[in-house]
Amino acid sequence: MIDDDSRSRLVRRFGDDVTAWIDALPGLIATLSARWGLTVVTLAPGGTGVTFLCTNAVLKVTPDHDVAALEARALTAWAGTPAMVDVLDTDLARGALLLEKIDPGTPATDPARVLPHLHTANPAGFPPLRDRVDFLFETVLTRRTGIYYATEHHRARKLAEDDVDQVLLHGDMHPGNVLQSPDGPKAIDPRAHVGDPAFDWMDLVHDGHDLHGADVDLDRVHEWLTAFKPFYG
Repeated sequence: MIDDDSRSRLVRRFGDDVTAWIDALPGLIATLSARWGLTVVTLAPGGTGVTFLCTNAVLKVTPDHDVAALEARALTAWAGTPAMVDVLDTDLARGALLLEKIDPGTPATDPARVLPHLHTANPAGFPPLRDRVDFLFETVLTRRTGIYYATEHHRARKLAEDDVDQVLLHGDMHPGNVLQSPDGPKAIDPRAHVGDPAFDWMDLVHDGHDLHGADVDLDRVHEWLTAFKPFYG
């Protein structure tokens, strides 16, 4: 059902207990495929679960049902903008999302165009950016490097708590999470939090993308890049 790389990634992300979920995955996918009339075509990379490209939709499943619920809420908040993938249905009791299939789905040529649209959504009820910062430094970076970067974490935590305009953030905005559609670029895989819009611009500025309609002070973006320097090493 999944390859060794995907299995290893899930174990690194969730620990050894996730193996039971992986072993049960064929049955779960069969159940969801029957419910939604899906034909699975191929496995796609995923950060917090497993993603399957199907003939007419995309199926995402995760062992962390809170992740699925948060993403479903965020996609609903962004339903009014063409800059975000649409959610077609959910089965949150199984940690599953059924999403629009983006065609052609190649990397967007101009990914920065999505952010001004995403940042106009209602941010009420989403977790604060400091929670995302803590997770990235304490879990993601530490597992990746074996080092806890306390100074940089403190700097990023301070930026997250500054008194600036608060918007609904994508939370994982890198060029790989923006795909090309006939209607223009569309973002996927949000990790929605509320906070400083400069946070979402980090990777795009780092990679030299044009900042069309940037809703942010570039000085703050560079402050974020300084704090997140260990992630770019």
